[in-house]
Amino acid sequence: METSGIYATTTTDMPQTNSPEMIKINFSVPAPLYEEALALAKLEGWKPAELHRMFWEKGFAAHAEGVNKRLVNKKLRKKLAQLGSDLSELGIEPEDDD
Repeated sequence: METSGIYATTTTDMPQTNSPEMIKINFSVPAPLYEEALALAKLEGWKPAELHRMFWEKGFAAHAEGVNKRLVNKKLRKKLAQLGSDLSELGIEPEDDD
């Protein structure tokens, strides 16, 4: 991912709030997808910036959920493999699911 279009913004004329610091990111998306997103934002009464933030938030949440599921599954497979070898040492063979 090219990061040359990422930069932090600072504003001195805005009052101090407890909102998070914002970072502006420039990237490209297919024109039809962008136009569809803007049409959706207009229908929902959102400003384009609100729509983009929502996409980032929901997209990140979906990505993080997928990563977490893969990590949990990896740990479970490792535990099952260990359990299988422990049972084999005791002379117990795992049952087939067939």
